[in-house]
Amino acid sequence: MATILTQATKILYRKLLLNLEQVAGESGVTGLGIRFVHSTGWRCSPTAVQNGRRLNVGVMGAGRIATTVHLGNIINHRRLNLKWITEDNPERVQIVKDLFDLDDKLFLTSRVLPDLLSSKDLDAVFVFTPTDSHYSIVCESLSKGKSVFVEKPTGENMKEIRSCYEHSEKFGKPLLTAFQRRFDPAFQKVVSAAHSKSIGDIQMLNFRSRDSPKPSYDFLGAVGTSSTGCGILTDLAVHDIDLMVWITRAQRPESVYVVTHTHDTKMAEFGEADTMVAVVKYKCGILATLDASRYAAYGYDMRLEVFGSDGLATVENPKVSSEVIDMGRGARMTRLNESFTQRFRESYINEIDHFIDCVDGKAKPLITKEESVMTAEIIEKGLESFRLKRPVYF
Repeated sequence: MATILTQATKILYRKLLLNLEQVAGESGVTGLGIRFVHSTGWRCSPTAVQNGRRLNVGVMGAGRIATTVHLGNIINHRRLNLKWITEDNPERVQIVKDLFDLDDKLFLTSRVLPDLLSSKDLDAVFVFTPTDSHYSIVCESLSKGKSVFVEKPTGENMKEIRSCYEHSEKFGKPLLTAFQRRFDPAFQKVVSAAHSKSIGDIQMLNFRSRDSPKPSYDFLGAVGTSSTGCGILTDLAVHDIDLMVWITRAQRPESVYVVTHTHDTKMAEFGEADTMVAVVKYKCGILATLDASRYAAYGYDMRLEVFGSDGLATVENPKVSSEVIDMGRGARMTRLNESFTQRFRESYINEIDHFIDCVDGKAKPLITKEESVMTAEIIEKGLESFRLKRPVYF
């Protein structure tokens, strides 16, 4: 079974690697991990990368998000020198070693983490462990003087998240929570249009998050089910909520109402919703709707619509390629991207570039303490609405 899984993961990663190389080639850039225009506006060039000091980094956790997205970007980034990976699951260790052809010496267990974090040669850490471990790992890393990149969310609740950012402030080291849509050029431009009032005063926000391919039942059963039964809100729609918080500049909503249903009979057995609609109202009059599904048969569907008094700004779905063939009987075009690894491949590289800028002192983390805490508060109120089956007020 482990061999089959390793082969399947290798195929998935090689496809991702090929896509990344194609994007790099089209941009006139050689080597992965390099992008000319960074989300903060700082220009990254091969010369600048060569002149910058390589950062010694460690990675904690070698699960799904680390393997399919981040590890390849970290390993291939010219500014990063991977010193070690901590992972307690021997099967995951073997998969990652085979997939990336890594040396056995790189892999350690979390038991030795305190000693690893005490090293003066270590500059930063990447945290890809389960959410319930984020708080302790982030705070310990910051207290040891290490910069931290952590997959969303920073902690399990508002108190933990606030404490993580307070540690960042106290020890003077950057903490970046990785909400990847913040680093997508299309989303950035739409948010900029909203903030500049190019479309007037915001009246409505519409978010669409329909996943593809459907995550494994093991994953779906583990994400939030034991404590919430609404992992579709905490794991999938959390990205929409982060965008909503970004667009509204972390305003506190007036109310939230979450409605869910389960169409998948196997998901119904372990009590997890596969579709969701949420309505959020702000005191200023903004109405936001979020609809989410765990599976869209036609591809990875992530859209945003910002409706203003003077116009409309939208993020549409990019397709695998841009050609459209018109014929007498109709038109033919390519389908949507298959998954998040294709749709946000540039964003994942951009967020690592941004983190390096933060470590170098060239930028401040794009996601702030106030925004992270507000996202967590909306999630908590949304879960309360889910349980009570009614609107909940802030």
